[in-house]
Amino acid sequence: MNFISNLFGKNKTQNFFEACKLGQVENVEKLLKNDKVDINSQDTYGKTALIYAVNKEHRDIVELLIKGGVDLNIQDENGDTALISAAKIERGDIVDLLIKCGADLNIQDGNCETALKFAVKVGYKSIVDLLLEGGADPNIPDRNGETALISAADRGHKDIVELLIKSGADLNLQDKNRNTALNAAAKIGHKGIVELLVNAGADLNIQDKNGNTALIYAADRGYREIVELLLESGANLNIQEENGLTALMLSAQVGHMDIVDLLIKGGADLNIQDENGNTAMDIAEEMEFNEIVDLLLESGASFRS
Repeated sequence: MNFISNLFGKNKTQNFFEACKLGQVENVEKLLKNDKVDINSQDTYGKTALIYAVNKEHRDIVELLIKGGVDLNIQDENGDTALISAAKIERGDIVDLLIKCGADLNIQDGNCETALKFAVKVGYKSIVDLLLEGGADPNIPDRNGETALISAADRGHKDIVELLIKSGADLNLQDKNRNTALNAAAKIGHKGIVELLVNAGADLNIQDKNGNTALIYAADRGYREIVELLLESGANLNIQEENGLTALMLSAQVGHMDIVDLLIKGGADLNIQDENGNTAMDIAEEMEFNEIVDLLLESGASFRS
């Protein structure tokens, strides 16, 4: 794409860009009024005067350009708009101004990230709040299929997860690896986020591309409180991942006796076999976790037939 939109007015356009970068209000006014520069001109990087003014944090220039009828939604070569640029530098006042003046909140940059998705990723709660209040779509996925909610859960941004849930984000969308927000939160051991998602009605039993559920992740990684929460909320104890392992088998394999005990008391099937025909007791015996073997035996478990 050729971003030089006015070859004959090249010097005037360059002067216009410089005045916007430097925050020279009077010069910008003069260039717009007397020299009649194209307010939407783009340089070789696709940047407009508005994008430069935003990046340099010149709110007064941004206001002037808006009054002059600038197109708020032009994208540069990286796909950034003025709004995305403002979100990236955490200028809430400029974000608010652009929203109120009609900027498109759902345009995606070169990584298919919206202003909201970027703000969530880096934890800019105030920007997230502004964008959600302005009507940004929380369910637009990036190039990896990651939504704002999955991103917030994966990065432990509990306050942002709460905002997104209240704004109606879809709790069960999956990224390209089929992770949900709940799986992401369980994987990093963030009980607070898991609790928010469970209470909001997230599906507890969705499996990722490897067959793992939130319970399987929590059991495997030793997150006892999350295992308890998921059990109390009705998670399926006997789902098998891609190798046929259940939450019980995985907790037995890594020696989490307290979690093995929880799963037994929760009603886990003790005798399910993995793809190699091994039960939880076979696995515990092989790993020489004798206390777990004893616990399983006392609870009625069997070795492989």
